[in-house]
Amino acid sequence: MIDIRFVTWKILLLSAFYFFIILSGSIAIAAKMGSHSLFDFIVHLQSGGSAGNFTLAFGTLPLLAFLLPSLIDLTERDHIVLRLQNKTTLYRHHILFSIIASGIFVSLMALAGLAASMALVGHTDNLWTTKQGSVYFLLENKELFPLYISKVASWKVWGYILASRFLATLFMSLLIIALKLLLRKNILVFFSALLLLGTDALLPRGFSLFLGRTRIDLETWLSPADQWFNLVYFSLGIVLLFFLSGNLYRKKEFL
Repeated sequence: MIDIRFVTWKILLLSAFYFFIILSGSIAIAAKMGSHSLFDFIVHLQSGGSAGNFTLAFGTLPLLAFLLPSLIDLTERDHIVLRLQNKTTLYRHHILFSIIASGIFVSLMALAGLAASMALVGHTDNLWTTKQGSVYFLLENKELFPLYISKVASWKVWGYILASRFLATLFMSLLIIALKLLLRKNILVFFSALLLLGTDALLPRGFSLFLGRTRIDLETWLSPADQWFNLVYFSLGIVLLFFLSGNLYRKKEFL
């Protein structure tokens, strides 16, 4: 696996501090929008939240685009490559690191939302199923509220948020690995990833190919079919990038 020892404590601390600032800012946006229950602070239905698109686009993406190419360079130094003596093994180590990193990012998002809910409103209850929650408040036609109650049960909301964020983060990691193989220079990889994924995160869901598809609003919860489509969409993207990058990696020459 990519050896974390190659990253200095200074870089790790700065990265953690940066991600904390982004999380705090995204939670502050959600609080300003009017947050009264747990999921308002995790993915607000208007904007913000610890696992919202703001966090993905301005927190997770820049960190992955900065750290991952640098870690790959350090891991692929001559003595590491000679010791492994197998390109496929080295590539799988990169993938394993990406999976672990995605799990860590998603866990931090969830924990930050839980902590914010407890600190700011004093509980971690899901009020989306009640008339005191944001779902009821944001609905223009209140008569539609009964349609949402079963669809925003806690286990369903947690399931989609965690799965979609994990898959989106892993997709970003694999795309960055593919860009690293194609572009080589880290500065090009960094700005290409921001251009492709960051810009896309700002597009409406219907016009987005990547991060914009992770946007969560009222319509998301009324359509489980769209949720499954997004999960399958990112899963297929991950599989495609896995085999594409693997093929490129087998052809890579280590100097």
